[in-house]
Amino acid sequence: MPRFLPLCLCTAGLLLTLGCAAKLPEPESRPARLYVQYCSGKGCHDPIPPKRGGTQYWEMQNKRMMELMRRQGSPLPSPAEEQEILAYLRRHAQGAP
Repeated sequence: MPRFLPLCLCTAGLLLTLGCAAKLPEPESRPARLYVQYCSGKGCHDPIPPKRGGTQYWEMQNKRMMELMRRQGSPLPSPAEEQEILAYLRRHAQGAP
């Protein structure tokens, strides 16, 4: 394996992550960073833009994903971080003012 391949892969991953995060509202805010960290940072998908679902969708997704993360032994946000993420998603959800 060429010795520069790991560097290229890391750089590509970083650029993809930054590109996805930039599409999120308030991408540099703490709640957006927490959302990326826990909800897609080490997961199997890119962050879902909050406008893709309404507040009820995000409530359901949160419960579903927290249970999945528990079963998989993934790191979980603290209760305060979870509430911060949910408030962020509600604020930017489909139909939010």
